[in-house]
Amino acid sequence: MRIEQSDIQKLRETPIESVAERLGLMVRKHKSLCPFHDDQRPSLIFNRTRNTYHCFVCEAHGGPIDLVMHLLNMPFADACQWLASERSIVLSCETARWKQRNDNNQRQVKRLDVGYLESLVRSPLINRPARQFLYDERRIDERVVSWLGISSISYDCPIFPMHVSPCFNGPALLIPYRDMEGKLLNIQARYLGQDKEKPRFQFPKGSTCNIFNLPVLKLLHEGEPLFITEGVTDCMAMLSAGHKAVAIPSASLLKPSEIMPLKSLNVHMFPDSDVPGEKLFFELKDLLPQLMRHDLPAGVKDFGQLWASSKSVNVNC
Repeated sequence: MRIEQSDIQKLRETPIESVAERLGLMVRKHKSLCPFHDDQRPSLIFNRTRNTYHCFVCEAHGGPIDLVMHLLNMPFADACQWLASERSIVLSCETARWKQRNDNNQRQVKRLDVGYLESLVRSPLINRPARQFLYDERRIDERVVSWLGISSISYDCPIFPMHVSPCFNGPALLIPYRDMEGKLLNIQARYLGQDKEKPRFQFPKGSTCNIFNLPVLKLLHEGEPLFITEGVTDCMAMLSAGHKAVAIPSASLLKPSEIMPLKSLNVHMFPDSDVPGEKLFFELKDLLPQLMRHDLPAGVKDFGQLWASSKSVNVNC
């Protein structure tokens, strides 16, 4: 695809700090933590006169298009298309024809591109909406967020590479599902915006149901309790409370081989206080006869709410 030089120049004039913020970076006094290395102090500097960024630690540098390319792991043409859509710029007719082909191709996508999804969470970023949700509202321990590799996006982000749509709706958490060895299986997006028409949770089309936080099974000591939760945020709350936990959103969608690692474990559950929560508990009880039940206090919907509203939670097994 050939993009007209006049269009490229328009994109290069996009204010660099606004692009950085759209990508989830927190810019303060023309600086931010660098997403390209393990940055503890803001080392990414934005030069508004030159409209560029430069990291004095890892030497990452460039302009608005470069920042999109490197942070979203996109080739030049896709980065231009992403930036153009953010600025509502209509590119040349060649680009429009390419977009139409792109839309046609994405309808045929059936398989996840795990490598692309991995690039979205390879350098986790926790933006302002994510910090408010995780730390202020849900009181999730920052160490848990780091362990799970949770990331976030501020704006819509393509689910498949080389495609303009479908997208994860931003702002959102990006929640990686991994196997016991840490290999990425899938990503779930948890929408944090105010548009009630958008779904709260998104998986890429064609995804299969997986158990969340399988790597924790390798850390279990013999006989140690493992808690099963219905939601990912409940799982994060249980981990924050100091217990090892996984999340299973649906027992009926799991393959028998996926439930096998739990067959011999000391498993426990606080069912959500609603009909789906009760249904999930009894489905799991059929598969895991040793599953022990714990009841939530009256008026509490789920363990996440219990954790967020209490200074500490004691669980007796």
